[in-house]
Amino acid sequence: CPTGASCPYANAFWNGSQMVYGATYASADDVVAHELTHGVTEYNNGLFYYFQSGAINESLSDIFGEFVDLTDGVGTDTADTRWKMGEDLPIGAIRDMQDPGLFGDPDATDSANWDANLITEDFAFDAGGVHGNSGVGNKFAYLLTDGDTFNGCTVTGGDITAAAKVIYKASQTI
Repeated sequence: CPTGASCPYANAFWNGSQMVYGATYASADDVVAHELTHGVTEYNNGLFYYFQSGAINESLSDIFGEFVDLTDGVGTDTADTRWKMGEDLPIGAIRDMQDPGLFGDPDATDSANWDANLITEDFAFDAGGVHGNSGVGNKFAYLLTDGDTFNGCTVTGGDITAAAKVIYKASQTI
């Protein structure tokens, strides 16, 4: 277990040089890809891991974690779990990319949940809303891939490979 954590450890993280997975957390393909993406993002983008910059970092990890989940044929991939992060974890899903509000996360920067996630009771854990505020980018990835009507605008979804290429290329300009 990581220093100061109870065992069995119930989480996963990237610490800047390695991925750490608690018991059964490496069995969730989206979580594994999420942590791998943190490593890629750290070396390719230089995003600080707090506030909006950290929320973009978290969102990129959620997006590519879910893209792996949606395309590798491993784990629980039903219509009910599509766009759920961590649905194969023992604790169940931790975020919903299609509807971030289901977990109290914003889907837009004008959402009431945006302000609520900026300052958390435990800044050391969420660094100014990096996990919660990732919902904005997560909603974008969902719309780009599957399409939907959001805030009065209808978005036509596209191919998941094309969406991944667009998001990865855009992330390289950050």
